[in-house]
Amino acid sequence: MSIKAIISGGGTGGHIYPGISLAYEIKDRNVNNKVLFIGTERGLESKLIPREGFKFEKISARGIQRKICFENIVAILIFFISLFQSFKIIKRYKPDLVIGTGGYVSGSVVLMAALLGIPTFIHEQNVVPGVTNKFLSPLARATFLSFDQSRKYFSHQSKLTLTGNPIRFKNLERNKSKDYQKFNLDPLKNTILVLGGSKGAASINRAVVQGISIIKEIIKNKWQVLLISGQDDYSKIIEIIGEDNKIFFVERYLYDIEKAYSLADLVICRAGATTLAEISAYGIPAILIPYPYATNHHQEINARILEREGAALVILEENLSGEKLAKVLVDLIKDENKLEIMAKKSRGLDKVDSAAKIINIIFNYIRKKNKK
Repeated sequence: MSIKAIISGGGTGGHIYPGISLAYEIKDRNVNNKVLFIGTERGLESKLIPREGFKFEKISARGIQRKICFENIVAILIFFISLFQSFKIIKRYKPDLVIGTGGYVSGSVVLMAALLGIPTFIHEQNVVPGVTNKFLSPLARATFLSFDQSRKYFSHQSKLTLTGNPIRFKNLERNKSKDYQKFNLDPLKNTILVLGGSKGAASINRAVVQGISIIKEIIKNKWQVLLISGQDDYSKIIEIIGEDNKIFFVERYLYDIEKAYSLADLVICRAGATTLAEISAYGIPAILIPYPYATNHHQEINARILEREGAALVILEENLSGEKLAKVLVDLIKDENKLEIMAKKSRGLDKVDSAAKIINIIFNYIRKKNKK
């Protein structure tokens, strides 16, 4: 029996990539299974989903600001429009199930599916759940958690299942020689991977460039830096580092980030839940710089868990500077034993089979429902 599923979530890669992972898992079970993504034109999903080969339909959606303002009146009106748009898509597509992976766009889709009696499921990536998922959880048949620490934020405890965060790639073994060639990296050197999330992070880029310039004489013979700058900051970073540098290799954006993960011996990055799941899958020690404006400081809370487990060091944005980062880097690079321990701790946090766990639970529910 084939299954028709709708997956909705978007805005940033942190909500989109788990959905992509679940979509591939659904298709792997039966080539006749069908998956439709619903997102917005403005979100990153409008680029990423079609690139993965899945069908994609757009609705209107806008987030609610946490203050009294005119924009919220507009957002509420748009929400009711999105409910009507979701209704039309769901009635036409006739899904067997709907999965929400967070972000405001998933709110109207999952809500309408629940009102229509279609089994709905949600996945929460962060320790502190977003407003959308907290609102939808009582309506969902199950809520899947990436962190056990999230349980206290939900009221319906019986619906919660710890699964980890689905990552977008299954095969972690790669031909590294080809990946070194892709980035023009030296296979004899260790690699620091720098990324600021799906939209880049200018503050991290600047601190890394400044920090590496301070310690380049110490590291230049053994270490190199692969910096994923983000589209907006690429030209400026190239201008700052110059064309004759022998340490930095800069990319605007990577759709196939696993190629970079496979080469990384240390990563400097934000602390979005999906990024943390991916670096744990590869067992990469990390220096985490949480995004300071994340709702409810959820990135810092995510980061502190890895720090407590010994898999990462945390630098808050308010303390970030080239000098601070240089000191942390030198201390780590000189202590190979500490890097090895951090890598081992990182691997211990990995839940590679998260997508399979989630789809097993969903499909078992659908099978039992169909037998009644």
